Amino acid sequence: MGFQQERADFERELDQLYATYPSDVGALKRRLDERAAGQGEATSYRRKALIYELAAEHCPVHLFRHCPFYFEVDAGRPRTSWGFEGLGRWLRDSAFGRRYERDGDAWKKPWDAFVRFNGRTDTDLDHHCAGYDNILRLGLDGLRTQAEERLTRATQERERSFLDSAVRGLASLGTISCRFSDRAEAMLTDETDPVVRRRLGRIAAAARRTPAEPPQTFYEALNTLVFMREILGSIEGIGISTFGHLDRMLGPYYDADVAAGRLDRAEAWDLLAAFLAFTDVKFDSRRAYHETSTTVFIGGCDGAGQPVYNEVTRLVVEVYRELGLINPKLQARMSPAHPESYFDLLAGLAAAGTNVVALYNDPVVIAANVRAGKREEDARLYVGGGCQENILQNAEISSRATLFFSAPAVLDMGIVPQRWTAFAEAEGLQLTPQTDCATFDAFYRAFLGNLRQVVDRLVANRNRHEANGWLYNPCPLLSSTISDCLETARDMTEGGCRYSSGSVDLAGIGTLVDSLYAVRQVVYERGDVSLAQLLAMVEADFEGDEAFRQYLLHRVPKFGHDDDEVRAFAAQVFADVAAAASGQANARGGHYGASLFAHRSSVSLGQALGATPDGRRAGAYLSQSMGPSLEALGSQFEIGAVLDALEPLDLTDYPVVGVLDLKLPAAPGGHGPATIKPVLRRFMDAGGSVMQLNVVDADVLREAQAHPERHPDLSVRVSGYSAYFATLSAEVQTEIIDRTEMQVR
Repeated sequence: MGFQQERADFERELDQLYATYPSDVGALKRRLDERAAGQGEATSYRRKALIYELAAEHCPVHLFRHCPFYFEVDAGRPRTSWGFEGLGRWLRDSAFGRRYERDGDAWKKPWDAFVRFNGRTDTDLDHHCAGYDNILRLGLDGLRTQAEERLTRATQERERSFLDSAVRGLASLGTISCRFSDRAEAMLTDETDPVVRRRLGRIAAAARRTPAEPPQTFYEALNTLVFMREILGSIEGIGISTFGHLDRMLGPYYDADVAAGRLDRAEAWDLLAAFLAFTDVKFDSRRAYHETSTTVFIGGCDGAGQPVYNEVTRLVVEVYRELGLINPKLQARMSPAHPESYFDLLAGLAAAGTNVVALYNDPVVIAANVRAGKREEDARLYVGGGCQENILQNAEISSRATLFFSAPAVLDMGIVPQRWTAFAEAEGLQLTPQTDCATFDAFYRAFLGNLRQVVDRLVANRNRHEANGWLYNPCPLLSSTISDCLETARDMTEGGCRYSSGSVDLAGIGTLVDSLYAVRQVVYERGDVSLAQLLAMVEADFEGDEAFRQYLLHRVPKFGHDDDEVRAFAAQVFADVAAAASGQANARGGHYGASLFAHRSSVSLGQALGATPDGRRAGAYLSQSMGPSLEALGSQFEIGAVLDALEPLDLTDYPVVGVLDLKLPAAPGGHGPATIKPVLRRFMDAGGSVMQLNVVDADVLREAQAHPERHPDLSVRVSGYSAYFATLSAEVQTEIIDRTEMQVR
């Protein structure tokens, strides 16, 4: 019996358990309090080890008759949480943890007007990647051996307590795995279905040895990924937001199994189908939108730079198309070295209107990470944690989607400074007014100075808080899987791994470019109005000056238009803004890098901002991620011009990511790969970083908003995720329709 025949039973069985979540773990937390009291003044690392051991001893493990994998430990984590809840947050619920959170809320409050904080900012409680390659190569026992050996050379208590906690955590995972084996054997006693008996028998055998030992088969490797992701999310108090680079990791196991006669393509398809379908079921994606913060990667290259494209690549894409999945978020890495058949595969998926894939341009993303000081062989193994923000698998801890920063708001600080007097005084900022600059060069230099000053202060505030992150939520178990943490004997929250990155996610750069260019054009070059007159219009939201607002909208070129001068200007702004938002040291020994991914903050940050000199009204959307503004799209839109606008930009200045959201019109009978492939090729050739491609029809979207019951399977790519349109809020649906109408006409 294949997965398609069992799918309904699979989904029903998982749904029945997850409908009972979250379980009450209050008694277990009280037991942790008692054990901690017996330790006296133990470090946060030794206290964290108590969670691992208690979970291994007492948290129920669940197996599903219609699921081939073992991974579900009930540690009080809610159904739609990817981590950081339940038993895993016990340390964060301590008196210190609550005080730490209050202090964080206090320093962030003055910044709420133009920065959207995504959860806690201390090393990020999400968007992480386990060291999957290290786990597959060594197994948990191999990592534990390394930790034990390093413990013999540790000289300081902080080092010893970190390594001891790592050892205890790795041993606890081995205990949990054996409990799955015991559970499978117990279920076999009464099981009569031969298919289920075979499944339970395989679990009973595999769980005795993996992931404690390195996996030997495709099945064992696949299960190791889901085991580590799910259990770390339940007991580490942090979100593991990717299953990693799937086809690169699993390809050798698939080839070996097929060659040995242990596996055929149909069985591999079924295993991948169960693995990939799990996320949509757990997060209840059909009934409501819940952020899954879960990705899988295909394509790209290996550490030696050889392109990855194999049978697993093809199987993954087939599963998404045939099952209609929207999660995990499918991310495809592309390069000129890939064969034409790979682009056919991706173009076919995009053209089908599934709207589930994000496309990465390998040469740009890899080069950006190398420019940021990372080894090329490490940079080649990037994945995306949660949405598009990249992270180097096995080697990096990142804090890259925790704050979204309105770049146009900093321009507003200079042109309408009276709005920001209280903020500037509270933060001790000496912002330069831009209200009487004699030249555009002076105007622009003042803006850049203000931007650097504001970013530096934001980073300094965050660093003071983040420095104590190892006390708030240390992660020795996750750290033990990441390269260099064991050898440095330091947790990832203390900078123990090879790369400890952070980022400032800049929202509204298209709006910023358009606004700066409008000032240059209408004030300093054309002389249409004085600077004082323009700024008065902006402050008044163009009240009484609608004619001039229309002039700004339709007679001043904008980013994304077919205009060489504005393209060159945009390239300068992109470069200067990246320089201002990059290079600052963080509290973990790493540095900040600029990012052009704003999730959905372009809506809320736009709502909080007054009018801008490009003709945008107060409260209107900001431009999305690195793309053109709605004002630019509304005056003229042509896909080729938008892609051409990328060419002068150097997106290697943005090592985290630079996301372009592009919408194509739906076509009668659908697009073929031949329609989509030139778009993919041009995006790469123009030097794009990441592209989200939507094939949509505004009329269909409006109909689905009015009659959701008629379009239950309509999926859309939003910003960093895909969702069934009917599950989104009315506000998000309207935003998608608005942006679609501007691009698809």
